[in-house]
Amino acid sequence: MQPQQFLDLVQCAFFESNTQRSSAEQVLLKYKDECPDEFMVYCAQAFSNRGIQNRIRVACSTLVKRLVGLIHPPSNQITWLACSQQTKNDVKLKFMEQLIDPENTIRRSAANTISEICAIELPRQEWPDLISRLTTNSKHTDILIKVSAIMTLGYICEALKTHQSSGISEQDSKVILMGICVGMDLNEQTLEIRLTAIKALQDSLYFMNNLFKQQEIFTYVKNLILSNAICNIQEVKHKALQCLIDFVKQLFTFLPAFINELFQTTQASFENQGEISIAAIEIWNTICAEMKEEITQNGNQQTPESNAVDCCVQFFKKNYEGFLLPFMRNLLLDSGDVDDEYQGLSVPDSSCKGLAFIIDFAGVNTYELVKNFIQNTLTHQQWEYRKASVMAFGALAEVQTKEIEILIKSALSNLFTCLIDQHYKVKKATAQTLSRVAENYPQCFHEHDQANHMLATLLDQLNNKISIVQHLIWVFVYLTEQLQLFSNSIFNREKFTILQHLASTSVRADIKNSEIALIDTAFMAILNIIYSVTDTKLCNDYLIQFFQQIQLLESGTQVPAEIKYHLEMGLMSAMHGCVVRLDDSTTPESVFESIMNTLSNVDSRVKNDYFYVLSGIAYAFKKKLSKYSSQLIGELNKPLSEPDDMESFKTALFCLADIARAMEEEFVPYMNILNYFFGLIKNPNFNRELKLQVYNAIADIILGLKEKSFQFLGDLKEILKLGFAASMDLTKSQQNVDQDYAERLKETMTSFYTCILHAYCEPNIPNFDLRDTVDWFIIFCTEMCSLKLKPTIEYVRLTLCCIFDCSHFFQTVPEMKIKLKDFITSDFVIELIRKMSQFNDKDYQECVSFAKQLLNDVYGFQLKLY
Repeated sequence: MQPQQFLDLVQCAFFESNTQRSSAEQVLLKYKDECPDEFMVYCAQAFSNRGIQNRIRVACSTLVKRLVGLIHPPSNQITWLACSQQTKNDVKLKFMEQLIDPENTIRRSAANTISEICAIELPRQEWPDLISRLTTNSKHTDILIKVSAIMTLGYICEALKTHQSSGISEQDSKVILMGICVGMDLNEQTLEIRLTAIKALQDSLYFMNNLFKQQEIFTYVKNLILSNAICNIQEVKHKALQCLIDFVKQLFTFLPAFINELFQTTQASFENQGEISIAAIEIWNTICAEMKEEITQNGNQQTPESNAVDCCVQFFKKNYEGFLLPFMRNLLLDSGDVDDEYQGLSVPDSSCKGLAFIIDFAGVNTYELVKNFIQNTLTHQQWEYRKASVMAFGALAEVQTKEIEILIKSALSNLFTCLIDQHYKVKKATAQTLSRVAENYPQCFHEHDQANHMLATLLDQLNNKISIVQHLIWVFVYLTEQLQLFSNSIFNREKFTILQHLASTSVRADIKNSEIALIDTAFMAILNIIYSVTDTKLCNDYLIQFFQQIQLLESGTQVPAEIKYHLEMGLMSAMHGCVVRLDDSTTPESVFESIMNTLSNVDSRVKNDYFYVLSGIAYAFKKKLSKYSSQLIGELNKPLSEPDDMESFKTALFCLADIARAMEEEFVPYMNILNYFFGLIKNPNFNRELKLQVYNAIADIILGLKEKSFQFLGDLKEILKLGFAASMDLTKSQQNVDQDYAERLKETMTSFYTCILHAYCEPNIPNFDLRDTVDWFIIFCTEMCSLKLKPTIEYVRLTLCCIFDCSHFFQTVPEMKIKLKDFITSDFVIELIRKMSQFNDKDYQECVSFAKQLLNDVYGFQLKLY
């Protein structure tokens, strides 16, 4: 390919119409795979050529950034590593040269692509002089060089974070940090350098935790960022406050050392400063969110994080007025304008969120202050005050305590008066607040003595503006979630009336494409109602109604395409909710046939939802299904043959597995599809996330077929061994993404092996062809369930159950019984059982009881848990 041809393809791939673009993209991807060196050189040459349009130059840089990390199929390694050293050196040199290009977009693009290459090379100890060169340039007298160096350092940190790579030494981290901090110096006069350095610090925080353990470094950086956060230059102040949001998140455990300074720095920015106020408030919202997460994850354990939580709680209890008063005053502002376009936030929204957090952590002392604010503003003549009152009520409803429940019950009927307020923004804020109350205090609706009036008002207001109705629909979602707990509630007794109103709302003619989420939300509430129905006749009636609505949509009714798509998705989900409560005896054959014929012709965009309904049909109508098996499997073949469309492939795979389980031995004519699945598992280039789903589908199919699929045992053992080996190899990887995948793979493989045992073994009738797999599993689980790896307790249970299955199926084989006894009575297994005994969950305790009985009855071993 000639350089000009290459540029023409880039032009077409990035800037032409869809048809031409797709074709050009495919040619470029093929060229990248066939000639990676030439591809990279052409990109670099074009990017460095100032005679070419900037947009083409940036497109070539973007190609390198996007493609260096993709797999190069011929060599089965990433594309960058498939290139020669000469090519890599040439590309890096040309991109480095563009860091001083006169155009900012080119410099930024160069820094971005260099960072992506760094994310590959630095963990391999390649490009060793880059960090030192950039940090040297961060002190350069030439402003252009200085800005580019600092910006690139930040992008490198961001790229390493995106790749979840830890491949950067502590010394390099220190050099990067000091290079960035040079640009944040208060004496730095160039605004672009200050702003670039603050952003670079924000990007680098991911790597700096260990460095900040050095008191001198932590104090220096902390003082620097806090000083920038009170700068008189508004852009610097805003950027520094935004950086502090990430700073407090990454350095949460350091908060006790500077929480007072942080409060003094940010307090003056809480009010009257638009996006600066949002950033200041969001710093504290981030701290509170981290506190909630820490409490959820670690409970009462004593850790540096829990110490930080305790410190923050005490600080909020002592200083709550310094937060609540400005936050509540902010609620008086008009929230119609978004002050921070990037995050889509307004000052009142951010303040309302902060208000809820402070009420939660400062506790009961705050209630009176907030209650007085609500009472003093709820009936005020100015609408801004009424809206502020409603928002404060919503913040209160985010916190779940008995005292707040009493407050809400006593004031809920007053809140409904604001739902019929004359001012739109009061109504909208009220609808939002009612959804919060319904989510956290549904009993306040269900048990209220004015519940009848409330329901009537809510149903009537479904005719209001869509922007208000969107929130009211959520009220119904939350109130219908656990209807069985409120059998006497008007919302339970009138649930079919509610369903009809929701259905009518979902087909309102004034719903715009930007408001389509309302349809999806309405069907969430409809599904909740369906799930609360136990009467099969009612389920069957609703099934027919939903099906008839699909027929109507498919008959050519004039409904906008996007609206029709979402309606059909919702109707499909509702049909699924109905069919799983039915069986072959409930639905007449003629109706079933009509349903099957209509569903198979729905809009291709809802095929995935159609397959979802088919899964439910397979579960419910096992006898009726057989007649349509050829048709259904024929329809599934297309998405199953196109795994590049991951969502369709997965949905079709689940559907096929459900059909196979339902059909059992009647699936025999179609079981050769297993050969296709074996090929996918064995293909090293096949998407590894999808492999997990393929393993699960194979397991379902063989469980349905049992001995009828025995001819595939050789392939099953082969992919079992492959999965075991891959799990153990990936666990040793230094890459977090590999380790995360290994966790999911080991769970999949343990379940897969359990299914193989249940498919081909019977108690006291061992399958001798599977004896060797027990040895493989013992090696696998000894390594993968080692308590040193801190496996989840659920994985411990899964492993123990599989071990017990091995014992169950092979204990009558003399040599196997001895081997299994040695393993099951080993310290490894005993420690797993003891670990499980520490958890009170019913399933875990039953597993422990079974283990004690098995050890005693079969192996004569007395288990001591302590």
